[in-house]
Amino acid sequence: MSISPIQLYVLVFAALAVWLGWIIWKWVELPRFADQVYHSMIKKNLLSPDVNQDEFRASFSAAEGPRASTYRWVCAFISALAVPPLMMGFNWLWDTVWRLTGANPGPYERGFMLHTFMTFVFVMTIVVSFLFVVMRHYPHNSAPSLKSEIRRLEGRE
Repeated sequence: MSISPIQLYVLVFAALAVWLGWIIWKWVELPRFADQVYHSMIKKNLLSPDVNQDEFRASFSAAEGPRASTYRWVCAFISALAVPPLMMGFNWLWDTVWRLTGANPGPYERGFMLHTFMTFVFVMTIVVSFLFVVMRHYPHNSAPSLKSEIRRLEGRE
């Protein structure tokens, strides 16, 4: 049994849908978990009772939410959408250069191993460059730590 490229592409989006469901569930459960952490920290005297629970919940969500997973999911989704146009653009460029150089049959013809390898290298270069830019951007815009948020809420900062 073999799987066609379209079936594989559908499986990629099915996996992305499952992953998105998990991320959404984490975001939905976050306020309830923040309330549990709030009560636990109050009970253990790690948090001043003067801190408002709603403010703590908002700060906890900002500091501890699954932001990195959300960033990664968006990158994976955009990358998956970009593969077909990238391949079409590369194939168009490859065919144009091949025709302009005489369209000689042989290793430079589309479908040969060199073409397949260069397609892979091109697509991976673009996707990895995109991921590099996004992941380089993430730490510069990351949320504050929970410790600093607690200090802010307690008025120590």
